[in-house]
Amino acid sequence: TTLFRSNEYKSYLRNMSKPKALVFLATGFEDIEFVSTVDILKRGGVDVRMVSILEDLVPVAGKSGIRIVPDCVISDIKSDELVDLVSLPGGLPAAEAFASSAEIGKIYKRHNDNGKIVAAICASPLALNAHKINHGRKATIYPALHLRLDGHYTYCSDNVVVDGNMVTSRGPGTAMEYGLKLVELLCGKAKSEKVAKDMLYLL
Repeated sequence: TTLFRSNEYKSYLRNMSKPKALVFLATGFEDIEFVSTVDILKRGGVDVRMVSILEDLVPVAGKSGIRIVPDCVISDIKSDELVDLVSLPGGLPAAEAFASSAEIGKIYKRHNDNGKIVAAICASPLALNAHKINHGRKATIYPALHLRLDGHYTYCSDNVVVDGNMVTSRGPGTAMEYGLKLVELLCGKAKSEKVAKDMLYLL
C-alpha cells in the first residue's frame, strides 16, 4: 500500500503514460535541429532519450562545436524496443553516418513497420532513402540535396511534410516548426499550441 502512495510510484505512472522518443546523435549533427527538437519535445511532455550512434558515452560534437552528452548508445536499444517517435537531426556528416548505420536502418524499419512516427530533418532524409523507408511518399529535405533522394520520394518545398507516419523538414530555420509538429502528432494540437505560445513562437 505504501508503494502505491509514494511519490516515486506516482512519478513512475506519469512516465509510463508519456509518449516516448529516441533522438539520435552522430558527429557533425546540426546543433539547432537537435537541441530544438529535444527541447520542444520535452516541453510537450515527451520522454526523450538522446542516443549516440558512437560506441561509447563520449560527448558528441555538433557542426558548430556544441557537445552533447548522450543518455545511451545505440547498442543499448533492445532489438524489439518500440517507442512512439524516432528522429534524426541533420548536418551532412551526421546524415551520412545515419545512412551508413545498419542499426539506424533496423530501428527505423521496425518502427515504421509498427506504425510509429519516423522523422528526419535537413540532410537526414538521405538516411530514410538509404534505408528504403516509405519510398513513394511525399518528403522534404535541405533544398540543395533534393536530387540525392534519387526520385524515390515526391519532393515538396513545405517547411514540414507529414505523409502518414513519416515527418520530414528542411533545415535549421524550420527546426522549431518541426519540433512543434512532432508534439502535435504525439500529444495533440492543444499541447503543441500551448508550447508554441509559451515560447512566444508564432505559428
